[in-house]
Amino acid sequence: MIISQSSNTFNGLKLSRMTQDRIRSANYYLTDFLTEALGSHRDFELTLRVSKKNLDSIRTNEAAYRDLMGTPFLVVTPTLTEVNDWKSLTDHTTSTLAIDKLRKDTPRLNGQDQIRLFYNNRQYLWMLVELLHTSVLAAPLLGISQELADHLRKVPQHVLDLGIAQVEFPIFRWRIYSKLFWTEYQSDRISPEALAHYFLASTPIRADRLEHKHSWSNLRLHRYQSKFYSEMLIRQHCRASTVGSLLAISLTTSRRLYMDIHGVSSPSGKVPSSLNWYFEAPTYRQQATMMVSLYRMALATGSNVPAAFIAAFDIMQSLFGSDLKLTADRACHICRAMASSAEVELAPCRICSTPYLIANTGPRIELSHNFACPSCSASLSHQTVAKRKRRDK
Repeated sequence: MIISQSSNTFNGLKLSRMTQDRIRSANYYLTDFLTEALGSHRDFELTLRVSKKNLDSIRTNEAAYRDLMGTPFLVVTPTLTEVNDWKSLTDHTTSTLAIDKLRKDTPRLNGQDQIRLFYNNRQYLWMLVELLHTSVLAAPLLGISQELADHLRKVPQHVLDLGIAQVEFPIFRWRIYSKLFWTEYQSDRISPEALAHYFLASTPIRADRLEHKHSWSNLRLHRYQSKFYSEMLIRQHCRASTVGSLLAISLTTSRRLYMDIHGVSSPSGKVPSSLNWYFEAPTYRQQATMMVSLYRMALATGSNVPAAFIAAFDIMQSLFGSDLKLTADRACHICRAMASSAEVELAPCRICSTPYLIANTGPRIELSHNFACPSCSASLSHQTVAKRKRRDK
């Protein structure tokens, strides 16, 4: 029997269509507010970490603008990044240095500007609260630390509302502050992989420092959980054999479930087993890096292995859409390999410090202190240009 998609067990593992639409809308109207605020007060640039010129430029390429606004990630992030800053607002205690600096750097606002600021602060707060309570991956989607996400999740929304009611500075700012982003965007070199890189780079959680050696066997799941996770994995197009090996259910059962859901037999043949594949193209490396990073971040919230995988791959599907080259089976392979093998690891790029997948054994050995990620080495943008040239022929 196929589990109903209205089941509460879905909570936190998949972004609903409604939530994705709300993220897209929030990206548009919060970006519009930043543009208007910078148009009226140029002094806001320091606080908002972006210029009006750059924000105006993102509208010149309609397709790229639509892709940027339509990601499952918010394009803004809080101006207050520490738990103590938020406690100061909600508990009405002595203001922190960060709050004092924001107040000092915020230009004098007239009555109309104050109303707009209050409205957009509240809209951002509501989006933040919604994500915190609907996704185990809220922290990377919002661009905040897991510690801050855990704290804000415990604070009632009405307390947060009261905390920002008298605030006279923006509680959110532009998220992507890399100069390279604006250069690539204005030269039409932004691809889904490039966007993924910039969102990953702007996430304060360091995936290379997170625990990841969780066992992929002996999960000790309740029978209902096994059935639920089986269906979720198969809906993400995991092969029956992959699901069977992960959740210790019979191949006959997983094949039958695959047929019930997709109306066709599960693909047969050899499952992905080569680690070299992830390094054959910059796109493969970037997507594999994103998957592993999101998976580890989901584990850090206390999710078990199948739940973390499902949540991470759901974001991958939302982010890359038809450009996703990493199949569910390959995603499962790389996550399992990194939990048990030393042949691959995450290491920081020597230029931007973003953790990326690197090879740690022959025939390909990459030294972490010499490694430059696909974005900093320009291989992602070069591949984007080459792809568009082939498409336009």
